[in-house]
Amino acid sequence: MPAEADFDLWERARVDPEVDFGGDQPVRTVFGYGSLIFRPGFKYKRAYPACVEGFARRFWQKSCDHRGTPDAPGRVVVLVRACEAGFSDAGSSLVHGIVYEVESQEWPEVLEMLDIRERHGYTRTVAPLRAVTSEGVAGAELGKAIVYFADNPTKSAAYAGPEKISDTAAIIAKSSGPSGENDQYLFMLMEALRGHELPIESYLEELEAAVIGVQSSDAIVKETAITQTKRRRCEGG
Repeated sequence: MPAEADFDLWERARVDPEVDFGGDQPVRTVFGYGSLIFRPGFKYKRAYPACVEGFARRFWQKSCDHRGTPDAPGRVVVLVRACEAGFSDAGSSLVHGIVYEVESQEWPEVLEMLDIRERHGYTRTVAPLRAVTSEGVAGAELGKAIVYFADNPTKSAAYAGPEKISDTAAIIAKSSGPSGENDQYLFMLMEALRGHELPIESYLEELEAAVIGVQSSDAIVKETAITQTKRRRCEGG
């Protein structure tokens, strides 16, 4: 039987050894691009939209502790470098999300919580932030923020990519875990992105449509099976 450790479910997120998280201007902000958008789970003093360049948001991270189980891992979003998602130009790949500014006295507790929350194959690093524009391109620089991403993902047991949208949709449509149904994670993310009026990647829109399509097909099959069962019972009577 598979165990959580088989999927790189560590005690805490790994830390990028090449990044200085302190320095003269220590980073006290977090960039949320997945569940942190609709459920941050920590105290913050300000939240605002922003984007990061050179990454792609994909449902390519297995979830054995929240939206799936070790026997049937679900899928949650992860940031991968643009080249790993098929982008030839990293500058053309933007991920929009919400940035949270945290008070200095609250920061150690928030960081500890996040490192545990993002322990399923994620690495903590720092990325430059850019303003969101109406044209959908990166705007002015806004400083830096903590970002959790997949570092060297092909060597991670938690990584499922690259994965066809149809395959990902089939898993999301049926998976569930301790934190709830996998499809609700996707639907709440999409609702939050639309609520914040953030640009949404075509990948996410296609995945959402595919999941709804799978569930609609399953519902039709189930209804057909129920109808046939009732008919047989009537004929047998």
